[in-house]
Amino acid sequence: MTSPSPTPQGLQYPTRTKVIIAVVLTVAIAAIVLAYLTTAEGDSGDVSVSGTDGLQDTGSRDPSGVEALIPPEGSEILGQEAIGIDLVPGWTGELTLLPGNGSATTLTDDDVEVDGLNRIIFQPGPDKSIERLSGDYCLVATIWDQVEGREQTQRVENWCFSAT
Repeated sequence: MTSPSPTPQGLQYPTRTKVIIAVVLTVAIAAIVLAYLTTAEGDSGDVSVSGTDGLQDTGSRDPSGVEALIPPEGSEILGQEAIGIDLVPGWTGELTLLPGNGSATTLTDDDVEVDGLNRIIFQPGPDKSIERLSGDYCLVATIWDQVEGREQTQRVENWCFSAT
């Protein structure tokens, strides 16, 4: 009578090799998660420059007040993307949204956010006056230099885009 043959065991790796493989896999997974999070939370799209950058060496204030329009003129954006204007430091303003087939909506302080980069941003959503954008729009930004005053420096920037 013959004894049963021993069950073959899998490949045997030294502990050092197992640790190195585990570390490499952990780093790879962390890199994939980090890449996903940075693209998922990235900025809201393209911007275009409209005016000077406000960083002149002369010390004079930028007369245009505008660094960028969000989204750029003529862009097509998704219905829940942020819209607004990027202003040079010291400038502020108000936004009014003009739909192609409706009446103007002045976006209130509850609707807009002024971030640390001096951008006045409206993000459509369920807790806002407009939940989702759809169709053709023009955005009107009434802006002014806070130091020199609204009466002396107020100007209007407007640009159009479409949302799907």
